[in-house]
Amino acid sequence: MNQTIIGAIYLFQYLHHLLWGGGTVVVAQYVGRNDYAKANEATMQGIISTTFISIFIMILLLVFNRPLIQLVYHGVEPQVMEYGITYFSIVLFSFPFIALTLMANGILRGAGDTKIAAISNVVANIFNILLTYLFLYVFKWEIVGAALGISLARVIGTLYVMWILIKGKKAIQFGKIQLYRPQFNYLRQIFYVGVPAGIESIIFHLGKLLTQVFIGGMGAIAMSSNSIANSIINLINIPGNSLTTVATTIVGQEIGRKETALARHTLRFITRFGAVCLVILGAFSIPTAWYFVALYTDNPEVLSYATRLIQLNALATPIWAFSFVLPGGLKGAGDGKYTMMTAIIGMWMFRVGLGYLFGVVLGWGVAGIFIAMFVDWAVRGILYVIRLRGDQWLNHHFIDEEEIELNITVT
Repeated sequence: MNQTIIGAIYLFQYLHHLLWGGGTVVVAQYVGRNDYAKANEATMQGIISTTFISIFIMILLLVFNRPLIQLVYHGVEPQVMEYGITYFSIVLFSFPFIALTLMANGILRGAGDTKIAAISNVVANIFNILLTYLFLYVFKWEIVGAALGISLARVIGTLYVMWILIKGKKAIQFGKIQLYRPQFNYLRQIFYVGVPAGIESIIFHLGKLLTQVFIGGMGAIAMSSNSIANSIINLINIPGNSLTTVATTIVGQEIGRKETALARHTLRFITRFGAVCLVILGAFSIPTAWYFVALYTDNPEVLSYATRLIQLNALATPIWAFSFVLPGGLKGAGDGKYTMMTAIIGMWMFRVGLGYLFGVVLGWGVAGIFIAMFVDWAVRGILYVIRLRGDQWLNHHFIDEEEIELNITVT
């Protein structure tokens, strides 16, 4: 049930790609030049701007809480509608923490520290499981417990990464930065780089939200099964997501040094390594899926349904790296326009279109949505591999401060 609500929240969350996506690259540029003073100033601008924007969006969502849930949950039982409104109202207060985590992790990646971002994700996911189990099955708080579990996990993840940032790394000393004053030249750089990623993410996640609307009309069992299955699948994908950010950072640095041959070799290696890791985890999830699902529910229908979805996902893990890790490296090289267009085509032509056909028209349910998603992965993976084999993605250059204009274009 909560997957649809989370989808709505993440749609607005990805507005922050406009900041943290650009923040990663801008900080990386300054650190690469050993200009730590400007790297720290860009950090301050990114963190404070993210805080203000996320609070503003949170307030908007609180104001339009009920109409948004009614749009997403049209046609469902009134009780489910009220559950959605309750869940949404609670998790919204964690929204600024999500945004701060994204920006802080992006800055640390730009400074060359990809480990902290991976650790913060693991910490948040572990606390999400523990707290949700505690609130649901020990305290019996039901939907409120589920919302509090994921919200508090996000807060804990944010506190961890901000503590690292304030404590200071070699390049970033956030705790030593003086009083904030808006510096529009830094913000302009961040937006220049971040706009392509922001456009891609917003349009892509609009499509994901629409597929959740399809699932919302399939009943409570389907929604619960989808939510639980995706929670476990997200854990399986943690190594892949980490490798995506590694690819973005390392390839970006190598392109910045004009080491194009090394960049191609690195991206190939990371993508193949990611595929191997995910195949192993996917194979492990086939016999163990039932036991993981049993941690979330004792409903036999949901238990069986969610288990089959996780096992179905395991069959598609080999192509995940090619549709997510590989474009991470392409973005690091500055090939944002290509990845944006490819992601939009894959989402709207295949995942949404085939998802409606398989899941709704043919009646395959959530399994049909999953199969359409796998087709989307395969199509994008093929297009990204074709791009990797060519040279055009190697011809992009990051923007120097003097070259940036307010008239932002997608590169």
